[in-house]
Amino acid sequence: MLLVLAVGASCTSAQKQKMQKPVEPKQDSTLLSVTYEVYYQKVEEEPKKEKDLMRLDIGEHSSQYVSVILEFVGKHKNDIITGKTKKPYIGYTTLRDEVFKNTPDKGFIRFIHMPGWVSCLEKADGLFDWQLQEGDSIVCEYTCHKAVTSFRGRTWTVWYTLDLPYSDGPWKFCGLPGLILYAYDSEDCFRFNCIGIEKGDGHEIKMKTPKSGVIDTYMPQRVAEIMMLEYWDRSAHFTQITGMQGKVTRQWDAQGKEIKMVPQTRILYEKFPGVNVKKKYPKKNKLKR
Repeated sequence: MLLVLAVGASCTSAQKQKMQKPVEPKQDSTLLSVTYEVYYQKVEEEPKKEKDLMRLDIGEHSSQYVSVILEFVGKHKNDIITGKTKKPYIGYTTLRDEVFKNTPDKGFIRFIHMPGWVSCLEKADGLFDWQLQEGDSIVCEYTCHKAVTSFRGRTWTVWYTLDLPYSDGPWKFCGLPGLILYAYDSEDCFRFNCIGIEKGDGHEIKMKTPKSGVIDTYMPQRVAEIMMLEYWDRSAHFTQITGMQGKVTRQWDAQGKEIKMVPQTRILYEKFPGVNVKKKYPKKNKLKR
């Protein structure tokens, strides 16, 4: 993709968070791997649902929520380009979002969106205010209990199991006395559905970094703005993540499918009233000939 050229580049926005001194993490390995199908509506202009495939690797003191598709593409990139390997996971389209809990910073959650390695860092403790509800359900053969929370513009309902006593779940979710296996928002824009639970194979839990070794860290609302720009004004998005002026005329997703180059309103997990890219970056009128 054209924007791959921007990976690792530094932005100059004044809204960046102050970078903390890197902390050498205690090595952790996967004890349990949980796979989720993530159903989502990508943009307001297209009501259809798409699906992603994500895996939550849980260790003794940390976890990583990573894209199965991006992981496969990273391992087989050359074979995919040359046609030796078929395009993986037909029917899935990755959101290119990943989350790391307690790694490399203990007590923190780091959300990362690619391209551009745009991220935010937040304290995990007290991030979600869960309200336990009456009701039971079965997910992946586990008895689950119901909980509800309102978080940054969305109301979420989740089902968690005490049989897997990990205070973890897909995306940023955490803070309950058991593992979250199913979750959805009240507007039916997002759903996380556990489709597989396996004993961990012991592979390392470690946050990935770009070749430059630098990850740009912003406040959550600034991350939301940059992510919305990716679909509303791709040229402005390119400038934001690289610090360079440029015009994007074509773009492809992780599966090699060309993306429509028309302004679209991205739907995100979190809503911030102050983020309005339509007003800040109005549509440009086409020149008359």
